Amino acid sequence: MRRWTLSFLYRLILGIFLAGIVLWFPNVSKEIAAATVPLAENVSTEAALTDAVPTKLVVELNGQPTLPSPGSVTGTWFFCPSDGHGPQMLLLGFPETGPKKTPSYRLIAELQKNDTLTLWIPTTPSNVVWIPLDTNEQGYTLETTAVGSRTKQTVTAKDDSVVLRLATRANLDPVRRPVTLEPMPSSPSLRAAIAEALIEWDWRMADGIEVPRETRSYRDAMVKILAEGDALLQDLKDLPTTAAFQTKWNALRQQCQSLANTAVITGNGESRSEALSADASQREWESLWLKLHQLRRKLVLSNPLFSQVGPLLFTKHVPSVMSHQLTQCYGYTARPGGGLFLLPKPGESMETRNITPSELPAGSFMQTDLSPEEGADRKVVFAFVAADESPSSWRTPESVMSRYYHIYEMNADGSGLRQLTDGEFNDFAPVYTPGDKLTFISTRRGGYHRCGGGPCFVYTLAQMNRDGSEVTVKSFHETNEWDPTVLDNGRLVYTRWDYVDRNAVYYQNLWSTRLDGTDTRIFFGNNTFNPAGIWQSQPVPGSSKVMAIAGPHHAMSAGSVILIDTSRGVDGPEPLERLTPDALFPEAEVPLAGTAMPPAVTEFDTEPPSWWDGRNPPSAAEHAAFMPEEQTRWPGHCYVTPYPLSEKYFIVSYSYDRLRGEAGPNIPNMFGLYFADRFGNRELIYRDPMITSQWAKPLQRPRREIFDHPPQAQVDAKLAQANHGTLFMQNVYESWPKLPAGERITRLRIIQVLPKTTPNANQPMVGVANASPGKQVLGTVPVEADGSAYFELPAGTPISFVALNEKGRAVQIMRSVHYLQPGETGSCIGCHEKRSAAPPMIAASGLAGSRAPSVIESGPDGSKPLSYPILVQPVLDAHCVKCHSETPSDAKGNGGVILTGEPEGTYTKSYMALVGKTAYTAWGMADGNGEPLSVPGRFASGGSELTRMLDAGHYDVQLSEAEWERLCTWMDANSLFYGTFNPEEQAKQQRGERIEGPDLE
Repeated sequence: MRRWTLSFLYRLILGIFLAGIVLWFPNVSKEIAAATVPLAENVSTEAALTDAVPTKLVVELNGQPTLPSPGSVTGTWFFCPSDGHGPQMLLLGFPETGPKKTPSYRLIAELQKNDTLTLWIPTTPSNVVWIPLDTNEQGYTLETTAVGSRTKQTVTAKDDSVVLRLATRANLDPVRRPVTLEPMPSSPSLRAAIAEALIEWDWRMADGIEVPRETRSYRDAMVKILAEGDALLQDLKDLPTTAAFQTKWNALRQQCQSLANTAVITGNGESRSEALSADASQREWESLWLKLHQLRRKLVLSNPLFSQVGPLLFTKHVPSVMSHQLTQCYGYTARPGGGLFLLPKPGESMETRNITPSELPAGSFMQTDLSPEEGADRKVVFAFVAADESPSSWRTPESVMSRYYHIYEMNADGSGLRQLTDGEFNDFAPVYTPGDKLTFISTRRGGYHRCGGGPCFVYTLAQMNRDGSEVTVKSFHETNEWDPTVLDNGRLVYTRWDYVDRNAVYYQNLWSTRLDGTDTRIFFGNNTFNPAGIWQSQPVPGSSKVMAIAGPHHAMSAGSVILIDTSRGVDGPEPLERLTPDALFPEAEVPLAGTAMPPAVTEFDTEPPSWWDGRNPPSAAEHAAFMPEEQTRWPGHCYVTPYPLSEKYFIVSYSYDRLRGEAGPNIPNMFGLYFADRFGNRELIYRDPMITSQWAKPLQRPRREIFDHPPQAQVDAKLAQANHGTLFMQNVYESWPKLPAGERITRLRIIQVLPKTTPNANQPMVGVANASPGKQVLGTVPVEADGSAYFELPAGTPISFVALNEKGRAVQIMRSVHYLQPGETGSCIGCHEKRSAAPPMIAASGLAGSRAPSVIESGPDGSKPLSYPILVQPVLDAHCVKCHSETPSDAKGNGGVILTGEPEGTYTKSYMALVGKTAYTAWGMADGNGEPLSVPGRFASGGSELTRMLDAGHYDVQLSEAEWERLCTWMDANSLFYGTFNPEEQAKQQRGERIEGPDLE
């Protein structure tokens, strides 16, 4: 997955850095151990504190030393007993805050009857003053004792619960929870006072109040709040409750104006802090800021789309041990912790209900879906892998390679668990689909990805009955796919990684297909550089648009929320609307931070060891021309798993913490749940300080009409029995880019793209093209005079096409794949046609449609399975070897070119001499051929120097039509040498021997 274009110098520096990490890590481990072991062992607390952690706050709850939640960039530290009962305490702040870089922490705690909370406070401050936040001012006792260089303060709740906070912010930098391989626990339901403090702290972090970077004053923050609230009020103006909100909003605006001693604060950014009164006290501004936020929250929650959403189903999940769009879904990278939860009153309370089936062991939970039934009959389907501990590294096959995600179903209350899939496959991302089916993603197709280390299994669309029977692979794409979902028109939309003979980084975008896997086609972005990928797409209710995440290549699928309107096109920036412009597209617009591979310590505030930069100069016009203040305040902040309620309002998970890419993990508690809108308003509804919360959706979402009236599949039974399908092309000349004027296309070469059957990039290579898929040539089919073609294809076979001219040379090549289901009658308009344009007004059937479908005419010997020694070497032996050998028979000599079939390295001498004269295409080539659309005449036989040389005349060489066919067939298969990834079979092919064929087709 690392880009092969990294310079040698960069690799050297990275190697030295990683070696340094290895040498440095033991010392870091000792520091963590010194800070935490005394708390874990049964030793004297006083002795441990004075010796081991003299500058850190240590907390005891009911007499037990308690570590906080994992650190967060927002300085959120949550303390609660491991059994979930007893005191809860929230510490909020940073060791260095503001211009003076002074420690500043807020603290709030809630104790029940007889609970005790003990703070072991460093030398300063020597005393902490508590303020009770409820009416029970005498409901607690406070004992203060000096112990060495520390102050020990113990608060005890007497007859009732009590809520307390510190009177002033103080230096209370806590002992950290160490990185662990153990399952990450979930927090108990947050008590009301803790939840309220989290919400207020979230407002501060969003506005830049008391943060380390891009700090804003209360009055500056209110300018932005007013603008966002004004837009929301305008959008909700027809609601009966809005008038009252508008009156209160205007009153608060007037107070802002009065306090600022300026004529107008419009809310549109025209009035800034320089116009505001310097005489107003900070406390007055803070009070007004707080009132404004409280009112805006009530306004957001008054929206019926939010207030009536009902209970939310969501998943607690620890991001995988290796952050990458590919590895995030493997059982062997899963970090345990979390489960399935309900948030009964979103926006009203952070009390949750754990509905994780008790019979499941520790493990990792991923995507969920809700069945179309309503009420008590509703089911929940989800992905789960058992894991008792996190992998120490993502490449530890001896301990974790037998872990696989499988699909389970249960009742919505957590009862009635049943496992639907099993075996040595990763099955995940299940969705209920019409016709009582479940569509999901599975590694059952087989094969490995091509462009990095591994083993990284390929996973694609699969389908089964709802009882788990009749599991079938529905996509035969040669690389990975993600996140299927059902559109209102009955089609599935999903993400597909599509990098046949082109750059691997930019093309993880949206495709669609019918429910039965037929009519697979581009949905959006297959020829678009920015964003690098689009994931987690969801249909917008009452709209033809799709909401999704614009994310990176070299990290897990997180980024910015976008809205896609394909009525405005299927490529480029025009169809995309940024719903969260505060977060730029990671890797494509701003560099993506890397992470060190375990066992290096991965903390929220560690500096990135490297960066992934996918910004592409040819698409500079698509880059953001601005840097939002939020991007500077929280570099790498990101969103994940949006759930649209309309085009304007959505539920989403959000992280202030930096998204980090390979080769290590992200922090376990990144994401919380929010209500958000396109106007910039975002309200926290739940955050577990211990662990990420995502994949939220309404438990009682309405049944969709598509489940009652699913589209019916049309399959030709005779073709299905023969495991064939047919494809009709209306007009090959409907091409983009345009084919050269006057160029007549007479045939299509049918090339089968072969999945990689061995792990790791270029192990082994099938030709000199970097990270190439395998290929073999099935043959050719005719194209009629009007550009139409109609022919049979084997079903379940990834196919690529090459348009040939009258000489049999490639005019245009396809750098993607197409496939047919058994019995499918597929069709297309042309060759890379402009999909936003209306199809031409010609007879739909064309000349080809008036006859029976063509049968593929087989290619020359050596084209299937592909074998350079069998396909090309006979031509060279007949015409070239007499001169181009070690001892040429011609007096002119060999010119330094040897064209014999003798082995040279992993290929032969003739292959190594000729391949550089051909126009093959590969990711990472120096001429930058990573562009999405291939230019006519640039690649393959039509663009090769070898073709031009022979056409111009090379001494007395005269090739027959059959010999030209051999050379062109080879070049059109991207000038590959082998027709298999199997090393033993490759050895046979290098010797010129025949093989049966590739291991996986």
